[in-house]
Order: sequence, then structure tokens, then C-alpha cells
Amino acid sequence: MRTGAIVRHMALIDLPEEFEALSQATVGAIRRAYEVNAERHDPSIGDDAVVFGIGIYRNSWFMLEEEIESLEHWASARPLGSLVITGAGLRVHVYRHGQNADVDLDSFRLDDERASETQRLIAVSNTLQMTLPGLEPPVEETGSIDHDLPELVVVHAGNAEDGCCGIWIGTPIASEEGTGSPWGWVEPLWLAEPGESGLSTTGPKAPRTPRHYELPEPAIALEHVVEVGTETK
Repeated sequence: MRTGAIVRHMALIDLPEEFEALSQATVGAIRRAYEVNAERHDPSIGDDAVVFGIGIYRNSWFMLEEEIESLEHWASARPLGSLVITGAGLRVHVYRHGQNADVDLDSFRLDDERASETQRLIAVSNTLQMTLPGLEPPVEETGSIDHDLPELVVVHAGNAEDGCCGIWIGTPIASEEGTGSPWGWVEPLWLAEPGESGLSTTGPKAPRTPRHYELPEPAIALEHVVEVGTETK
């Protein structure tokens, strides 16, 4: 697979044709977020994996929202602080999971106690649609999730040295007692070549702020000032 190729097969190819524009925008925004944060990452001032992860989380959502503004058929919102993209009869959520392309996707679970209520409802919604098609579940069980729309989740992985390593998309489900795969299906949306950095080597890079020790020493010019009313001899 060549770097940057959008992978289309199996369940992914069954998505509406409008999803193609969103997939391109999603890959571009997420990869750009990794590039920006990798460029400014500085362990010498305390930057670590937590700092990097927070930057990716905030910047990728912001950049993706900007991309969506220019797309037809798609809109974004942040109900309860969670990014939700809607369009073409789908609801799409975006989360970071893992630091490289070898991440265990089955460890990304929205059906356990560590997940938020919003995340658990994503898995519940897909599970009910698969097992009880056409049956509207009770309101108290589902909260504010619209169960008429399939719930897709985009997960991405990467680190400050390699940038973005992989982006996947799938439908999380609530597996029985947290066992088995937490996905109805999951497929790669974009993968970096094995052994190759996910950071772009061509095209403009994000502006970099020089570190304080990289700045030239300022030249200070001193002038002798004679106060008004004084005489020099």
C-alpha cells in the first residue's frame, strides 16, 4: 500500500459516496495535527506523551471542524464536549488510541467502565441496530443518541517522532461482558508505510517558534544623554 492511499474495501466501501469527501478531510486534518505537534514538541522543557496527546486531541478536532465547514452534506457539533460529525445518514466520532501502527484495536472499548456515558451509548446504539433492527429502544436506556443513524468511530495512532502512523474507521459494539471484539467491523482509512515516518517530507511545514537559546543575542546601543540645562566642559 502506498503512503497516503485511502483504503476502500469490505464494509468501508459500502458507505455512502458522500463519505469519500469526509474521509479525505479527516485524513488530512488528523495528519496535519500530528505534524504541527511533532514540530513544536520539545522534551527539554517537559513535553511528554501526555502533552503531545492533549495537543493532538484539541488540534485535530479544531482542524477537522474547519475542513467540514467547506464540505457539502456534512456538519459538526460538540454535544457534551464530544465531537460529532453528521451527514449522509451517519454519525462519526473521532478519538486517539495508541502511539503506533501496531496498536491493538480490540483494546479500544466503548463498552466498559472506563468509557464515558456518551461513548458507551455509541456502542449500545450500534448493537441495538444490529440485533433489533427497526426497534426504537427506551429513552432512559439510550440518552440523547439518535438510534436511527449508524455510529462510526475514527481512531488514530501516532507519536512525536513518527507523526501519524495510522487511521482506522469502524462501528463499535457492546460485546457481551466486555469479551470478544468491540467492533462490528473496523478497517484502515490510512496507513503510513512500514518503517516510514507519517510526517510529510514535502509541502509547507507549520511555522516553528524558535527556542530562546536559538535566538541571536540582542545588540544594545548605548548613547550618552546630556540633560537639558547642564553644561559640558
